[in-house]
Amino acid sequence: MSEHRSGINPGFLAKHSLSLRGVNESNAQIIAEELDELPCVDGVWLNERKQTLKIAYDASHHNIDEMIAIVEKHGAAIKDNWWSRTRVGWQRQIDENIKDNARHEAHCCNKIPPH
Repeated sequence: MSEHRSGINPGFLAKHSLSLRGVNESNAQIIAEELDELPCVDGVWLNERKQTLKIAYDASHHNIDEMIAIVEKHGAAIKDNWWSRTRVGWQRQIDENIKDNARHEAHCCNKIPPH
């Protein structure tokens, strides 16, 4: 069983990868530090040479668009190609599903579900 940072619910953990452009020596560390300092972020791995970001966070508290906004704030961006746009769309859907599941209140098996 792996250990998670305080406040992380492993059931709501989202792990995403992003292909970036514009990551360099001057902004790589700043981006990684700002993302890592967010509450409910479990880990950040930014590879300047490969221009990739891997991030794990509790999706009941954050979403991929918040992470992208931080990347763009420091002068980098998501690669503008079909695969990157498709992947970000899937990641948005995953985050939305996790957030919806986190809000869901289960009902007892013997009761009629609410309408």
